[in-house]
Amino acid sequence: MSGVMSYGALATKIRAMKSRLLKEKDFQHLAQMENISQAIAYLEQIPSYRAVLGDQDAARLHQRDLERMVVGTLYYDFSKLYRFCGKSQKKLLEFYFRKFEISVIKRALRRIFNHGDRTGESRELRSFFQKLSNIHMEELSQAKTIPELLEALRDTSYKKVLLRLNNAGEAALFDYEMALDLYYFSEIWKQKDKILKGTDLEMLIRTFGSQIDLLNLTWICRAKKYYQLPAASIFALLIPVSYRLRDEEISAMATASNGKELEEILAQTYYGRHFREVAAGELEKLYQQLLNRIYGEERRRNPYSLAVVTAYLHDKEEEIDKLTTVLEGVRYGLEPQETLAYIRV
Repeated sequence: MSGVMSYGALATKIRAMKSRLLKEKDFQHLAQMENISQAIAYLEQIPSYRAVLGDQDAARLHQRDLERMVVGTLYYDFSKLYRFCGKSQKKLLEFYFRKFEISVIKRALRRIFNHGDRTGESRELRSFFQKLSNIHMEELSQAKTIPELLEALRDTSYKKVLLRLNNAGEAALFDYEMALDLYYFSEIWKQKDKILKGTDLEMLIRTFGSQIDLLNLTWICRAKKYYQLPAASIFALLIPVSYRLRDEEISAMATASNGKELEEILAQTYYGRHFREVAAGELEKLYQQLLNRIYGEERRRNPYSLAVVTAYLHDKEEEIDKLTTVLEGVRYGLEPQETLAYIRV
């Protein structure tokens, strides 16, 4: 009963928001558009996208600007949920928000390493971030070097994380992005018992624990299959947390002598026993599918808990990824079926 009392109104709001997410038929229509202007015209008919696209001139809108606006709908939904949540519920969302901060830092890093444009985030997005973030967004958007980026992060814990890499020298973009991911998951796992309790804590352990395990499994398989990395290098890439995986299983997979041995060990893990597809070693292809299943199960199991919030944000992130992919297909003139093949999981 306490869950219904605490989350009844929030669950109702999220059901309404979920009903407005893009459907499969929307992606099918978008994939058939002849150009970006037509795609924008279609999106403007959908309330959540009309809010960010309504005042734009489709003919003059650059692809990167469109992608920023699309991503902005995720932050817009997050801010609506944050305002609607109570004090205790906001604690997890504030930790979840770090995921958005890291995404912004990663985009800044890519601009530095790839010498991309300096436009950074939109003014509306910067304004939204400053309400919950200590990142100096204007400085971050203009950073041309790692020292300038670190200065923009001076009031955050991210500076210390990235400074170690910078001091070590010769760090690549991959190294910086991996360091941020390791920090994000490790910090949430470390703080989980302080910010949540009861059903909400159990939900976070299952969802984030499973996600960490799947990421580690995917990294191990990629490292062994594509890069033939030694065990020590593989261990350095892993998130130092295990949920359903045992330490000895991780060690055995990292030191497997060949692909066949790796698959045999993978098949004996919890995920190999419970998900037939995992045993086939197709983790890259199935990672999103398994996450969808896990978040969906949590939402059904605990419809009046923070599970409805995290599941919705997961669904929205997936929508953004799919939409960005479809818009890229339209931009490059791909056949609709070819475009849609990239987003099916």
